[in-house]
Amino acid sequence: MDVLLVTCAAMPGLHDDDRYLLNALRERGVRAEPAVWEDPYREWSTARMCVVRSAWDYSYRRDQFVAWAESVQRVTQLWNSASVVRWNTHKHYLCDLADAGVPVVPTVVLRARSEVVLETELSERGWTDAVLKAAVAQTGRYAMRISAGHVAAGQEHLDRILPHEDMLLQPLLPSVGRRGEISIVFVAGEFTHAVRKLGTADQFMVHHDYGGTVTPGRPSRTELELAHRAIEHVREPLLYARVDVVADERGRPVIMEFELVEPELFFRYSEAAVTRLVAAIERKLKS
Repeated sequence: MDVLLVTCAAMPGLHDDDRYLLNALRERGVRAEPAVWEDPYREWSTARMCVVRSAWDYSYRRDQFVAWAESVQRVTQLWNSASVVRWNTHKHYLCDLADAGVPVVPTVVLRARSEVVLETELSERGWTDAVLKAAVAQTGRYAMRISAGHVAAGQEHLDRILPHEDMLLQPLLPSVGRRGEISIVFVAGEFTHAVRKLGTADQFMVHHDYGGTVTPGRPSRTELELAHRAIEHVREPLLYARVDVVADERGRPVIMEFELVEPELFFRYSEAAVTRLVAAIERKLKS
């Protein structure tokens, strides 16, 4: 086997969008098939390369997923790498980017089993409208909007989850409701395409699971420059990346998410991105 496209037990045949990549690889004569990362009988060493794609269930067992990535990398190529998997599957990476001077949505990591008074956290930062979410998350896991007069509900939400895992606290940026976010996709280090994701009028999340919509988009020069800064922060090659950018309260672009492990890459909007990724995979198979 040349390439295993890594997915999860809930989606053994890959997400529909990733099948564009699977089909394109096969059309080029590359032997490729989906593989479930939890499969205890899978011989990962029989593949020349593993590319993580639709592994969308690790958020409930990150340690197991990171251990899996490290074990696979010992026997074959893994893209993106196990070190990237470890770093990028916990949203503390936003703090790392901020420390490096890369503009991100202001982010506070609330550590598991710590004592947190939500009202105090909000007051110290002057945030009247904020969002709580899991630090290891996909599809808005445990996301909750906290607004003035409803802090008690947020504290209850936090008290239920924080004993077990890390949470994030961020200000709610009004631009998300008005303009959504732009997802900027890179393949083998080069920008290929972008999409704009918009939520419904009553949602602060733009994911399609919550009624959001996706359309082709075009990043501004400053948005694209910001995305490049995030890519440059990672001191190793990346096969793919997606940078989700929103506008802060002053209209400046900031990073909401920097997805390097299993992001949807919206192949259906860019045949060129699929072609470039197939070419990059072929080069790595020959190296």
